[in-house]
Amino acid sequence: MNEPKYDENAEMPSIPAITPSQSDLMKLATQEFDKKNFSAAFSLMGKLAAQRTTDPKVLHNKVVAEFYQSGLKNKDDFNKNLQSVCKLIRYGPRRLSSETEALEDVDQTVIFYNQSVLLYHHRQYKAALEVLEKVVPSLEPLEENLSRKCVLLLIELYLCTYQPEKAMGRIAYFEKTYFIGKPATQITADRPTSSSGGERSDSSVDALRYKIGLYKTRCLLMFKSLKSSKRELKALLAIHPNQQPLSVTYLKCYLDYLRGNYKKAMKGLSSLPQTQVISEHGECLTMMYYNNLACIHFQMKKHHLGALHLRKSLQENENAIKDPRYTEKDRPLNMMGMSRHYELLYNMGIQLLHCGKSQPAFDCLIQAVQVYQTNPRLWLRLAECCIQYNRENNDEDRKLEKRLEVIQGSVGNGIHRKLILGPGLKKEKQSSGSSAIPATTYEFASLCLRNALFLLPEDPLDFDSAPSPENVDASKSQQDMLMVPAPPGNPMRSVEVANLRCSILCAAAYVSLSLNDHLMALNYARNLLRQPRISGAQRYLGNLYMAEVLVILDRISDAVNHLKPEDLEVISPCPPEEKTDKSEKEKDEPTEEKGPLYPWSPKEMIHAKKIMQYNLAVTYAIRGDFDKSNANLSESVAAIGTPLPAQMFFLKLYLDLMEGRRITAQNVIKDHFGHMTPNRVENQVISKSSSNAWHDNS
Repeated sequence: MNEPKYDENAEMPSIPAITPSQSDLMKLATQEFDKKNFSAAFSLMGKLAAQRTTDPKVLHNKVVAEFYQSGLKNKDDFNKNLQSVCKLIRYGPRRLSSETEALEDVDQTVIFYNQSVLLYHHRQYKAALEVLEKVVPSLEPLEENLSRKCVLLLIELYLCTYQPEKAMGRIAYFEKTYFIGKPATQITADRPTSSSGGERSDSSVDALRYKIGLYKTRCLLMFKSLKSSKRELKALLAIHPNQQPLSVTYLKCYLDYLRGNYKKAMKGLSSLPQTQVISEHGECLTMMYYNNLACIHFQMKKHHLGALHLRKSLQENENAIKDPRYTEKDRPLNMMGMSRHYELLYNMGIQLLHCGKSQPAFDCLIQAVQVYQTNPRLWLRLAECCIQYNRENNDEDRKLEKRLEVIQGSVGNGIHRKLILGPGLKKEKQSSGSSAIPATTYEFASLCLRNALFLLPEDPLDFDSAPSPENVDASKSQQDMLMVPAPPGNPMRSVEVANLRCSILCAAAYVSLSLNDHLMALNYARNLLRQPRISGAQRYLGNLYMAEVLVILDRISDAVNHLKPEDLEVISPCPPEEKTDKSEKEKDEPTEEKGPLYPWSPKEMIHAKKIMQYNLAVTYAIRGDFDKSNANLSESVAAIGTPLPAQMFFLKLYLDLMEGRRITAQNVIKDHFGHMTPNRVENQVISKSSSNAWHDNS
């Protein structure tokens, strides 16, 4: 259908008066549309549009009738024709997305609403919200049915853009306006509507209260207000006592998931029917089922099983998109946003990272970051993929091939035989040449961590001026209400932001050390150690990183102050627990035991102290205090266990050679590197006490 072209900057054409015959055509078209006889309605609106070519209402209703006639499938034509109507009223796409433009005519509200509906189903939530927010000042004089639709869609868009605080404000407005003292009727907010205002109600007030209850529960779950969420779910179940709707079941399972009752959440998911593949709202239920199972297994530390379910979820998502019944051309409007490809890639990347498969995890997350650039957690996970790829764990230094690098070879024969010690374990790292090239390198990890820090709000510790006593409570409550977006997940609260900041700073200090950027490493480590939400493991690593940087900067005395094993109290990788109201925890339903989702080493306090003591021995050795260095090394070797890391052999041989303990050095070489030493008779006598050589000569 060819629509006339209008100049967006030209004055709006005058609208002629309505004749009696045209009024009859309008009433008849409205009746046919209400009867869902869309072909007849479109034919009548076509006749009316031919007589009123400058009336935006008539042209708009003709566009809507044509779209309903196509079964809500001709989305491109509907969008094109709707844009023509917007240009007629001097609201093109540019002005629709402008924050400064306001609604000039209340009767144009329905056009804005339909434009928002179209953007919503294309998952352009922010653009839809910008358009619909222009209607907010004009809600009061609107016809009640249309104003309800606008508020419901506004709530949905706030939830889709992770703004639960604004959504709760609109829910309170809705309840106050439409529930108190007025007979409420239910309408839907997922399809375009005409501007006739004669649409009939679809269900009773209980259905409307049920819909608002669902929105309220979703808001409370985003706030992680678990006790209030459970109370709201009970109210929803009271509305439908004989049956439990699918949406309530999913919310109930999600509540159990947040509370840590993973087995109960899994049991609730298993009770869902598996016969229906795609819901009436255009959601792939099997995809959702496998994805939710994967999330539960992730929290239960069954990462490989979670990755298996995510592969099934990705396959179900692809099958739903390629379903011949729902091709791109014939797919209804409510199924346009059915694909959850990038959300699943994000989850798969996190699962593979915890499975130890850093390169596949990086490949998944680098695709997801193209869509979720504003998620600081995602940038941190990308950096962790790079770190894990270059160094999976510290147990690599205990491997035989690493220990064999301590002695590279020998030269000469007989009494002139000399052993050649290796240069060390630190090898030249692979570099992509530029941090802007996505690759599993430390350079790209550094870029990711800078992006993550940039996306976080300003650190409260950076403010020089201390707040006055009367403003302390106000600033604290303001921080508690702070919600940082982290799509595709829920927004982060201030406590979660503080925990994330510690993780980013800890990773940034390590990456900077690996890149020999010592001043930045010093800055990151110092900033990490002053954070109030730092965990025991992060404080432990922060002191080690700080000491290493200070040694490199030739500040040995300052480094020794950070290497005090006696000051270690906690090495748990979990952040300190948030103080919450104990009444929110149900005593009759114990939650799963929480812990690190990835194995942390060292697990025991004694091992952590001895590793720090080894670093202290290295620091003393660099300063030239060999007696203290040897004493600390001997104590650390006794608790670290075998096989010993290669670094300890380097330090032991260095100390023995520097202090002239040639026999002890020969003993260590004979005991651990016998393949490099000829089987001489004079060495056999020394090797009898080799097991205690490290202690006897200290």
